[in-house]
Amino acid sequence: MRSPKLTCSCRAFTAAHVLTLSLYRSKLNPSTTKVVYDGFKVVLEGMANMTDGAPWPWKAIPQTILQFAKLVERSLDIPDKIHDLIREISQLIATLFNIRKEESNPHQSELTSFVEVFFADMQRIIVRLRVVEKTHPGKAFLLTDRINMIIQDESAKMQRARGNLQTRFVAHTAYTVESISECVIRIQSAADTTLTVATETRTEVQFISHVVQETAVGVVAVHDDIDAVREGVEATHTVVTEIRDAVMLSREKQPTISNWAQLPARPTFFYGRDDSVNIIVELICTSTGARIAIMGSGGIGKTSLSLIVIYDERVVGVVGDSRYFVSVEGASDVGAAAQLLAGQLGLPESSDPLSVAISHLETIPRALLIVDNLETLLFTKNAAAQKETERMLQRLAGIPTLTLIITSRGAVPPNGIRWSYAPSAGLEAISLPAARETFEQISGQPELASERNALDTLLANVDCMPLAVTLLAQLAQLKNPPSQLLQRWHRTKTGFIRSDGDDRESSVDVSIQISLDLLEGTRNGTEGQQLLSICAHLPDGLRPTVFDKLDDHFDDIHRARDLLFKFALVSIGPDNELKMLSPVRHFVSKHHPMAMNHAAALRKIYFDIAASCPTNVGEDFSRLAQNVAPEYGNLTSFLLHLIHIEEPSRELFDAIFAVSEYAYWTVPSTTLREAFRQRLDAHPVWLAPCLKNVARTQILQDEYALAVVNLNAARKLYATLGDKLQEAICGQWLGRCLRMQDSLEAAERELLAAKATFIELGDEISAAQCAQELGVICELRDDYAQAKIHFTSARDVFKRRGDRLGAAQCTQHLGATQIALGNFSEADAELQSALAEFEALAVLHGTARCAVILGGLRVRQNDYDSAEKYLATARELFTQTGDRTGLADYHWNLGNLRHAQGRLQDATENFSTAEEIYTAIGNQRFATLCREWIAELRDSLI
Repeated sequence: MRSPKLTCSCRAFTAAHVLTLSLYRSKLNPSTTKVVYDGFKVVLEGMANMTDGAPWPWKAIPQTILQFAKLVERSLDIPDKIHDLIREISQLIATLFNIRKEESNPHQSELTSFVEVFFADMQRIIVRLRVVEKTHPGKAFLLTDRINMIIQDESAKMQRARGNLQTRFVAHTAYTVESISECVIRIQSAADTTLTVATETRTEVQFISHVVQETAVGVVAVHDDIDAVREGVEATHTVVTEIRDAVMLSREKQPTISNWAQLPARPTFFYGRDDSVNIIVELICTSTGARIAIMGSGGIGKTSLSLIVIYDERVVGVVGDSRYFVSVEGASDVGAAAQLLAGQLGLPESSDPLSVAISHLETIPRALLIVDNLETLLFTKNAAAQKETERMLQRLAGIPTLTLIITSRGAVPPNGIRWSYAPSAGLEAISLPAARETFEQISGQPELASERNALDTLLANVDCMPLAVTLLAQLAQLKNPPSQLLQRWHRTKTGFIRSDGDDRESSVDVSIQISLDLLEGTRNGTEGQQLLSICAHLPDGLRPTVFDKLDDHFDDIHRARDLLFKFALVSIGPDNELKMLSPVRHFVSKHHPMAMNHAAALRKIYFDIAASCPTNVGEDFSRLAQNVAPEYGNLTSFLLHLIHIEEPSRELFDAIFAVSEYAYWTVPSTTLREAFRQRLDAHPVWLAPCLKNVARTQILQDEYALAVVNLNAARKLYATLGDKLQEAICGQWLGRCLRMQDSLEAAERELLAAKATFIELGDEISAAQCAQELGVICELRDDYAQAKIHFTSARDVFKRRGDRLGAAQCTQHLGATQIALGNFSEADAELQSALAEFEALAVLHGTARCAVILGGLRVRQNDYDSAEKYLATARELFTQTGDRTGLADYHWNLGNLRHAQGRLQDATENFSTAEEIYTAIGNQRFATLCREWIAELRDSLI
């Protein structure tokens, strides 16, 4: 017994079939044609509801035909071959439902299999027709030779299918005349009901009734003679062919919507990726099936790069409108991703949307598909789901005419595809000039010279990460200059880099946390997170030597490292170190602390490195410095971390002292000691040397006023502690500060008092250092003979006591004195000797000082080429060490060189720069000399 729903659907379809015949037989006006079409669709929609409980594929019959009907409806201007196809479909489906009525049919399984194949073909026809609709914008749908070719390919299948079904019908039908008559009565009733919608079609309805009556007679005759049925079908075919020629063609043409209207907007601000864009565009234009993986960390600009490519005019010229962009960020699985893809392609819902989408894409001569934000599907604990994602990509990559571009967090592209372009390290951050251009264009603030250094520092602190740069620029739109943003960065790091909203594009923290969530959701993700927390405290990267020492503290540290690289949370540096982008590093260090055992292991490793730091210049300084230099940034960062979380201890003090002394001779910095002194109020024994050595470094940095304050505080503490030697050392350094501030008499008093104490205590080296400073004061007073005496006596002490650095400094001063005395040959010999010694000892500021003096000497000797070389070397080293006095001396000597070359404008500019620096650091003597030169040169330029 067949189901009532199926019986009703059979009758409903017969009504739809009659309506279809009437449409092609009648000469209806356009409005009436629409009425008939509406009736046709109503019947089909009713059938779709009736067959909900029917088995597959029978329940798909009305849905499929309804899809086809709606597709045809979008243009009633239908070519002849479409008429043929609709007729074949209508008659074929009528036959199918007649056979389906007998559910005990012994050939039911075979028939079902046949119907499955048939409806797969129908879906393919629908897809091919949709392709034409999408790829011919602005033209009437279905009015091309391409449509006729598609129908010609498929109509033969329709005819063969109908023939096969008709044979089965003849062999297996079990209809009775009574049931057929009843069906005909219901068909006529359905037709009458449908066509009463418009009173103006009364004549056409009568004609349809006549057609129904004729069809009923033919069907009743089946009981008497099956052959007569066959002849009736053939007669109907002939009649429909004649009716087709009389169809009134509608002249209304409905333009299609081009796919580009569905694409995300093109990024307005995009700088620094020209090389990547050109490589990808070249691949698209020169090959029909390029496979491109744009990988990288969150916020690095992967989506922006893909959109720039999809809008590139060269790509548009090759691909046209067949450019598609699908974001699968919100897809929970491959099925959901396939539905998103089918939706973007404008395809109907299907039980297998991926296959339908692929069939669609296969029909397009050239297409470009971007699948964005794949990381959610690629990085999952579910191995089966990950494999499904890879299979989906492999099927898409298998379309020879499709260019496939994916974007995903991570550094390793999916397996199973031969990628045309997939940089091994993923997409990197943009350059500083590109970041600066991005910031200035988004913020709308023209470059201000006063803010240039703050802006560059701010951008460097976020490693020119595109998302961070963009959000910072948006904050600058709210009247926050770079200097204020830099202050906020120092206080809160990534926390303030956000705009309105809490999504990955509105907050650096949210973007980073998404990557961490993906990591934690994988196997071994916990160890990966723990290793990442260690890396977060090492700004110069986790180097192989330290990595190996951590091996015993992980189950599988190599697997953890591979995971971090896979997720693009770290990159591999030139020395195989694991490095992190600054925003990621700061976020992780704040929100994901190290495990206690890992923190203890790292503490021991870096305390050992600190203990190996050279603290005094000597023969072994260069060798020892080579081992420490690569870890200096990491040492500083990790010790700062310990300063904030540990109570002061002797072990921590010794590590900080060693690293700070090493820095004094290489790249002077007060960072560690300034941070540590804040914790030492209850520890005067450690606070006094901390203050003294901070001041010593501040002198090198030309921060003389601050140095004086710290030296006085240290000297007071040493007096309280009863340490007369250290109290005298503070006086010695105060003398130097006062001399640099041009307070020569006060400086001389401090130095003479300190020298007397040193002699009293038997400290010959410190007494010689005081003599050296007194010699400099004599130079400033133009008393070169007395200066030479001081320098010579001090150098003799240093040589006798094996103090190579002190001896080299005295030799340098003697060279400068010989220049003042006009003894250029003797000066050159002294300076070359001092330069060689500084280089051997790896003392950068000593090397720079000799180079700038030699540059000035070469100007006096009219050897301008040699002067240029020495001065260039000096500038590089002064910049590296942050020596502002040295930079002022460089510009002073370069101004003299340009003046000697007759380049008066350049000379004026250099003297002006020197004057600004001398004034800033409080050296009024040389600032005044610069102003005198500037005035004289300007008079010459008038």
